[in-house]
Amino acid sequence: MDGIAKWGFFERKCESCLGELPFPVFALEIEKGPLSIRTLHFFGGPPPGLEGPSLPEAFQRIIPPEEREKFEGALRKLLEEGKVCEELPLLLPEIRWGRICLRILLEDGDSALALGVLLDITLQKDLEENLRREARFWQEVSERAPVGVILYREKFVYANPYVLKSLGYTLEELREKYVWEVVHPRFREKIKERVRRRLSGKAPGPELYTEIVLLTKNGKERVVNFLAESLPWQGEVLGLGIGLDLTPQKVLERRLTEVALFDGLTGLPNRTLFLERLRALLLGARRHREEILVLVLDFRKFREINAAHGYEAGDTLLKEVARRLAHQLREEDLKARLFADKFALALRDLRGLGSVAAVIRKIQGLFERPFRLDSREIFLFPRMGGAVFPRDGEDPEEVVSKAEIALKRAKEADEPYALYSPELERLLLEEDFLKRALLEGLKKGEFFLSYQPIVTLQKKQVIGAEALVRWQHPELGPIAPAKFIPLAERTGLIEPLGDYVLSQALKEFGPLAREKGLELALNFSPRQFCKRDLSLRIEKALTEANFPPEKLFLEITESTAMEDPALTLKILEDLRSLGLKVALDDFGMGYSSLRYLVEFAVDRIKVDQFFVSALPLDSKALHVIRTILELARSVGARGLAEGIERADQVEILLKLGCEEGQGYFFGRPVRIEDFGRFL
Repeated sequence: MDGIAKWGFFERKCESCLGELPFPVFALEIEKGPLSIRTLHFFGGPPPGLEGPSLPEAFQRIIPPEEREKFEGALRKLLEEGKVCEELPLLLPEIRWGRICLRILLEDGDSALALGVLLDITLQKDLEENLRREARFWQEVSERAPVGVILYREKFVYANPYVLKSLGYTLEELREKYVWEVVHPRFREKIKERVRRRLSGKAPGPELYTEIVLLTKNGKERVVNFLAESLPWQGEVLGLGIGLDLTPQKVLERRLTEVALFDGLTGLPNRTLFLERLRALLLGARRHREEILVLVLDFRKFREINAAHGYEAGDTLLKEVARRLAHQLREEDLKARLFADKFALALRDLRGLGSVAAVIRKIQGLFERPFRLDSREIFLFPRMGGAVFPRDGEDPEEVVSKAEIALKRAKEADEPYALYSPELERLLLEEDFLKRALLEGLKKGEFFLSYQPIVTLQKKQVIGAEALVRWQHPELGPIAPAKFIPLAERTGLIEPLGDYVLSQALKEFGPLAREKGLELALNFSPRQFCKRDLSLRIEKALTEANFPPEKLFLEITESTAMEDPALTLKILEDLRSLGLKVALDDFGMGYSSLRYLVEFAVDRIKVDQFFVSALPLDSKALHVIRTILELARSVGARGLAEGIERADQVEILLKLGCEEGQGYFFGRPVRIEDFGRFL
């Protein structure tokens, strides 16, 4: 107070006047060097928290330590410019934020007298902080939002990180662009017109845009939905856009569609999509009275290719098959992969059966060239089944089903193709019934064995018998072997049937083999013969039946033996190690290499009944029989003629040097008990 009183500036009247103001007014004397507050006086008394004997020190203590340098800077500015205003946080109980405004009144050498006011801005600062906090909150919401947020005039004003990441631009780059510049050209004019309408205040309200395509910085497409709204701001209208990037969803939908409707390996339509497209094709064909050929095809022994070369190689072949079908057939023809190695085609513009045959030849021609697999060449041999709309069916499922029936027939008949017909379906239905009945018959014991005698032609002595399987169905009666044996072979049921024949024949014929020394001949199908465990199964059956192995003849056909000569040699070696003998059946009906015939070292060669039945009138048959018998003698095998029915045939065969025979002339096949009586 001494310094202030010395200036003589303030009388009691001023003291009373300034002290009644609604905010603290004070005078302070500032010492210029070193800078400090020499005296301080609050008019009307200091505010709460500043009571004390040393007011200047107390005043400096209410300024937080981290703000004191700022306060000293304000004092220096005051001495330089004559006035200053500074906002500072304060350590007062009632004033947490204050605005201190000072003006120099007098200067005297090394000191200056200033008048100041302390304004309580705590409420304002709290409000500003709340606003800043709210702004930060909404900014964080915008930046973390899983949607795009943009503000725009005609150019971008703001875009949140979601937008920047989706489009690949920085915010600075976007601010240089008009909104419609990032839109795909086919949507651009529409967006440009609506943006300008909104910014002019003519937009009626929110607008929803669905599946708009945007272009990213690198030119890729993004599909978005967004909502546009108007936002008043400082006397103008801004556009507000909130959007969602649908691209991942669209990619997923497209992928799911591909998975659901397209084959993942070849890229061709799958069965579902093929039927949908075929339905549309048939509708058009019905209107224009056209015929449509539907083909279903697969490839012979494709499983063996997989087994030999691996599934990866098989997949490579399937992709190449799809490529040939896609590129060599017309674009309007339907192509599909149904599953595994099975494909489907639908072809238009047919002109009768001749046209169908031409189409099939064309497709077969696609596979005349080999497929390259690394350094190997592999040929694929297609089998096809065809059905024609509307002759064979009216709807897609029916036509495809009929084509599959025809394919089944082609496979069972080992033909390159087959076309559907009602008769073909009837045969297949009959075969399906027989297949189920055959399996059931094996379980119920409907099969039995008959034995046809084998005799020496010279002495008419019975030396053995051939076991023949027979089937007595409870409803259909006797079913011919020519009907059920091929069926069992095609369906794989030949294996359980063959196991039954082997064990039952050894059991029934065992006493005759052991006591009378008779030989037993058993036919083995190609499927049975090629089983790698064949010798083990036969050895087990021989042991269980106590059957002398040297009395068992295993009969295989010439075609079976020559299908894989190297494998045949290995199997025959295994069988001979058991003591078995081998007969070559139906000789003369196929083609045997003399080299392999020697290596096979068969014990008996059977002349097929086709040649025997032609005797004595057919001289060609006679020459063939003579050749076969001479060949048998040259390799150390016995010759046996099948199907002998007359005495004159026996006489001719004897003259030709045939040693053994069987046929109705000597005896029909009978059950084991009747065979015993026959002996």
